Amino acid sequence: MKASTWRRYGLPIVAGLAAFFVVLAGLWYAQRAGYLGKHTPTLASQPAQTTPSTRHEVENEFVRMAIEAAKQGDVEEALKALDVAIAANPDKAYEAYYYRGLIHAEQGDIEKGIEDLTKAIEANPHMAEAYAARGSLYLTIDRPSTAIKDFTKAIELDPDYAPNYVNRGQAYLSLDMVDLALKDLEKALQLEPNSLAAYFNRGVAYFQKKDIEKAIADFTKCIELDPTVPAPYFNRAVAYIEINEKEKAAVDLAVYLKLAKDEEGRHQAEALLNTLKDPVMMIETTPGH
Repeated sequence: MKASTWRRYGLPIVAGLAAFFVVLAGLWYAQRAGYLGKHTPTLASQPAQTTPSTRHEVENEFVRMAIEAAKQGDVEEALKALDVAIAANPDKAYEAYYYRGLIHAEQGDIEKGIEDLTKAIEANPHMAEAYAARGSLYLTIDRPSTAIKDFTKAIELDPDYAPNYVNRGQAYLSLDMVDLALKDLEKALQLEPNSLAAYFNRGVAYFQKKDIEKAIADFTKCIELDPTVPAPYFNRAVAYIEINEKEKAAVDLAVYLKLAKDEEGRHQAEALLNTLKDPVMMIETTPGH
């Protein structure tokens, strides 16, 4: 594809952050459920004076209450419960800091999210998911090198968790370190053979290496895994244009427009679909020109 076309219609990298937090939080909600017990406290139940063991119990109870509130969509109540959990055991409340950091991030306050996740790491340096979550936030504020450090630490602590390799691969892609990205994405697929995120980002990596057929194959695999996700259709359309498969590109863009909610993405797709009828664009996108 000509440079001008690439700049205007560059492949969109999956935002992924919201999905990452939904999946990650969901996993940890399930894993922590038994550990946090069955009793639901009220905010007034915190004792005025506590020993270290009771402080830990209070923290656990309020973290569990926060999780339940978050599941019900009551963010304000979840934050109140987490504040109590932290006040009860401020030096050791790594779970409370972790969940509060996730909530801040989901509300769009990335700096507060990073601050709380850093406190979680300080309280428990072996908490792989805190490094992974903080790395994702660094990636959203365009600090991929810092993100890579966090993802690397998360991988050291939990080497069999595929999403950490996907996230580090995406960070490498943002730095144009394509070979390192491919290595991570292939490792992710070894661990999780049906990882849509890994196939998607590997497709982007192959496109950057001008291996268009492999890029198309990976975007096609994404569509097979979940035909309701719009981004692979857009990316496959761009890849089809690269090899002058205009009709296939037009079909994919039409499907993308039916599925996509993002206004900017829809605007790009509509513009690109219109250019498929433009003779000048057809000359630009014909191989060899």
